[in-house]
Amino acid sequence: MEESGTSRSSHFRKHLSNAAVTYDLAVIGAGPAGAAAAFHAARAGLRVVLLDKSEFPRDKICGDGLTARAVLELQKLGLEEEVQKRGARIHQFQMTAPLGRVVAQLKGAPGFPDYAYVLPRLQLDMLLVERAVAAGAELRTQQEVTHWDADDSGITLKIKTSSGEQSLRARLAILATGAHLALAQRMRLLARKPEMMVASRQYLEGLDQQDTWHLHFGRSTLPGYGWIFPAGNGLANVGIGLEHRRRDQSLSEDLARYLSSKPAQVILKGAKPIAPPKNFPLRWDFLQSPLSAPRMLIAGEAAGLVNPLTGEGIDYALESGHVAATHAIRALQTGVEDSAAYAAALHAEYDKLFLFSQRLRDWCRTPWGVSTLALGAMARPDLKMRLVGSLLGGHTAPSLPTAKRLLKVLLRPQPTN
Repeated sequence: MEESGTSRSSHFRKHLSNAAVTYDLAVIGAGPAGAAAAFHAARAGLRVVLLDKSEFPRDKICGDGLTARAVLELQKLGLEEEVQKRGARIHQFQMTAPLGRVVAQLKGAPGFPDYAYVLPRLQLDMLLVERAVAAGAELRTQQEVTHWDADDSGITLKIKTSSGEQSLRARLAILATGAHLALAQRMRLLARKPEMMVASRQYLEGLDQQDTWHLHFGRSTLPGYGWIFPAGNGLANVGIGLEHRRRDQSLSEDLARYLSSKPAQVILKGAKPIAPPKNFPLRWDFLQSPLSAPRMLIAGEAAGLVNPLTGEGIDYALESGHVAATHAIRALQTGVEDSAAYAAALHAEYDKLFLFSQRLRDWCRTPWGVSTLALGAMARPDLKMRLVGSLLGGHTAPSLPTAKRLLKVLLRPQPTN
């Protein structure tokens, strides 16, 4: 297990042997982080195997939102055209608080698109896996990694299949198993179970509005929020995300209460459920999470890369999978494993964003706090764009929204054209 603090991901630089192994890289988990890593590594010429305990296509309980950051990665994967054909393209955002409502057109930061998408994970994950296979990765499904052993020449994975136990040998591996903790705990990567958000999702059909993301921070959801995301062809992904499970009622009851609330009813109108709700955890502990082990890099939600405020994680999964593949390629080319450089790259990219999102989440815990943000954004266009960018674009604001700073923003003169 890695040490805590700044040294937690600073494994010593280890020379990689050229001893014969079956694969250059084994990727454990074929969700967005794993599939992206497999694609980039295979396209660079590595011998890649992509392992997953499920059969594909398979559903993954999620909000299905693809932010501007995710769109950039989809473009690198050559998948945006397919996503646009199958899903909903989002141009507008609406946030509702008890005392205010913010409506804004999506406007990307420099270098980012000014739109987003929603596509059910049943389709998205299959597209990603197909791209990885087309790039040269070998896909093995219904194969669950139960253990691994690392040594000076590579890593041996112990795999449970329908026909019994197997072993697989690779020079390096990437762990991308999402919120599933069993393997990481078994391998003692986690000293304790991380703090996790909980969410519940349900699909409805018959939604009229098809280009707006809705987030509701109301009394039926706080501390947390409800969402309504159009997913194309009248389909709606509707759900709630909570900081913790309430003890007085179940998540399904929480979701039902949100669906019957006035803000949700105004949007959904006659939309009808097409399947029962499903619950899922969200792991957002990136700032404390281990990011590597010997011969192993950790990416996506397995590294705690889920936004602490919104619960969004597909964009970070695609990005971190790409970063992990890049570091694996470099390690195999140079013969030097340097997981500290991988950890440093992720922390440089995400630390400020996660700190900002955690502070913003503090404001959104109470009706007063989230209403203050909403009213401020309604009064100040510059604050509104910063809020929208942080909520949906994943962009870091220049300062954290403490009460003093927010008051200064609200009181200083507005910019003029």
